[in-house]
Amino acid sequence: MLTGPGLSLRIEPERQRSTPWAIMLFIGYWLMFAAEFSIIRFYRGEDGRWVASTTEQPQMWLSLVVLTITILSLVGTIGFVISLWKQRRQTRLYWGDHDLNGNDVLHMVAWMHVFQTCTLLFYGLILEGTLFSEGTIGGAFESASFQLFLLMLIPFWFRGRVAEIGVCRPARLGQMIITLLIMFFLIAKVLDVAITNPLADWLGLSLSSEREQQIEKEIVQAKQTDMIAATSSFLVIGILVPIAEELLFRGVLQTYLVRRVGAVVGIILSSLWFALLHIDLALFVPLFVIGLGLGFVRHRYHSIWGAVLLHAVNNLSGVLYYFQ
Repeated sequence: MLTGPGLSLRIEPERQRSTPWAIMLFIGYWLMFAAEFSIIRFYRGEDGRWVASTTEQPQMWLSLVVLTITILSLVGTIGFVISLWKQRRQTRLYWGDHDLNGNDVLHMVAWMHVFQTCTLLFYGLILEGTLFSEGTIGGAFESASFQLFLLMLIPFWFRGRVAEIGVCRPARLGQMIITLLIMFFLIAKVLDVAITNPLADWLGLSLSSEREQQIEKEIVQAKQTDMIAATSSFLVIGILVPIAEELLFRGVLQTYLVRRVGAVVGIILSSLWFALLHIDLALFVPLFVIGLGLGFVRHRYHSIWGAVLLHAVNNLSGVLYYFQ
């Protein structure tokens, strides 16, 4: 029912139709997250340091757990999509009539798990291997399919209110640029020397990263394929991935968490999630510290674009390094 000349407040009851399914998928997301970490094993490298590696053959009980979660998540996905489809007309009408809330975050994570479930089923049951070869244009976009999904989902979900998640002009632009230059210098020259390497030495942990090795391999193969493939790799890793990840972590998650628990705790929690999402224990500390810096920039200047720029420059510097 409409209330006055503005839009209706019916959006919350309408959206709640999908909330039970979103809760189910939210739980499934974190269970699958825990399962991914449970297949990480440590072994002693030649230098005596602990190397984190993902096992290719998980234990039978874990495989059964993942299968059970996947089946239940498929049921949840069907119910979730159907419930949203039924309320599509009301959603179109009342989409931008409320502030970012916990239900938005719940639905974002639910959609992330929908993508995770569909990907697992597609690559596990239908396709053996990948759609495209490494080093090709298709391979570059396929490797970042999750981030590309976020690039479509988040602007669509928050259409009419993207400024609320930081898609707006930064405050104090000149000051922000100076801050970004200082932070990039600290990341490039100080982070490893002052934090990452000393902590790895103390823990006896190798900084050899399977994820980084795979990224390097893809970039080198793209360079060897042709200029178009190399440009695609540059575009995806250096530009599209930073935009997508900042929309999610500094745009949606940090905005909500800061409102709920304050700036310090909100930035820490969103940075922790950001670092954990990469499933890379070797680089967890630098990812977490960089996340803190990105979170500070987003909060200080009331926009995600400073964080996007810093994230993009950091990624692009890595891409250029691998190209050489």
